[in-house]
Formats: sequence, structure tokens, C-alpha cells
Amino acid sequence: MTSVVLLHGAWHRGSCWAPLQEVLDAPSVAPDLPAGPVGAAGYADSVEVPEGDLVIVGHSLGGLTAPVLAARVADRVRALVLLAAMVPQPGSSHLDLMRADPTISGRGPVGPQRGPEETTVWTPEAARAALYGGIAEELGDSAPVEAAIADLRPQSTVVTKEVTPLEEWPAVRTISVVCADDRMATPETSRRIARERGFELRELPGGHFPMLTRPRELAALLMATV
Repeated sequence: MTSVVLLHGAWHRGSCWAPLQEVLDAPSVAPDLPAGPVGAAGYADSVEVPEGDLVIVGHSLGGLTAPVLAARVADRVRALVLLAAMVPQPGSSHLDLMRADPTISGRGPVGPQRGPEETTVWTPEAARAALYGGIAEELGDSAPVEAAIADLRPQSTVVTKEVTPLEEWPAVRTISVVCADDRMATPETSRRIARERGFELRELPGGHFPMLTRPRELAALLMATV
């Protein structure tokens, strides 16, 4: 049976995938990736990869780690899914890519603050306005958003500053999932990157966190890759 490996984004924990895992008709793992000063290779090292075939999903910042992990187990990967994700480019850092093309990421009314030891942190007010902007309205319920914000943690900037350890893109089927109303990963730019890199393109309605707002739709999309 194919297992799904779920790699969360910045400031989050593996528990952010719980609504999806509850409806996903496949075994899955959602590890807590390091929030400390390690790069994508260190993130990948932290994942206990299940046996058998795999679908590897990287959400947001997890997109910098997902292809690194996929390259290590390429012969078992059914699909690499980049979900509203940052997309690494061999030979570059994500910070370099952002400087060259600021449209990669949406610019909200506020952003994270600098924390200690090269970390960034969100205040609840800023996270509500920007990181999770529009998500409570999409859900019609603010309680899940407040719970998610309460669980945020500091995030090291090392993984965005390092040159990706990828020497070439892994030889696996790669699917880019664009969220049409994403305020964090600009949809138009994500679509263009997918076309330029030769990825399969899929779309979901809604904002940056479909595992929270549209778990059944996301589950169906993932199961179609198995």
C-alpha cells in the first residue's frame, strides 16, 4: 500500500495535518520537522520514511524539503506533491529566488517578527491578519484558526538562506497544487513556475491551508495520485 508523507510548512507542526489525516484513505505520517537552525537535508534526515510506495507532500516551506527527501527514495515515489509550496531551484537559495522574483510570496498587511537566534515568530494579531488571513471566513468558524495560531512556534531562517542541497530535480512525477485564493504563495506565480519546471498543475479553491479548510477535496486529490 502507498503511504503519504506530509511535510508541514514554517512555524507549524505535524499536527496541522490532522483534519486531512482523518479523511485520507491511506496510511500517512506527519512528523514534526525541526524548527531549529538546520537546512533541508537536516529536515529530511528527521523524517522516518515508511516502507513501500510513497506520495510525498510538501506544504509551503515544506516544499524546500519534500524534493530533497524524494530524491533519496526516488524509486519508491509515486508522486511528489508541492502544495501551495516554495519550490527550490538547484544552485540557488530560496532567499535568492525571492529577491529575483518578489511575487513568489504574497505580501500581507503585516508579517512575522524577528526572533532570537535567526528565527521569525508571529504575534497572534499578525498571524490572524496575514498568515491565516481569510481562513476563518473560508471555514465560517474562527475556532480552528485560533487553535492553529496558538500552536505556532518560532522558525529558523537557515533553510531559506542556504543553497538547496538538490543538485538536480528528482526524477519523479511532480504535481504542483495551487490554491486559487492563496494570500501567502501567489497563485499566478505558482502557476508560472509549475509550467516552467514541467510540473503537473492542479488547483484547489480557497486559501493557503486546504488541509484545514478543504480536507476532503485535498484527500481526493492526493488519492488520485496513488
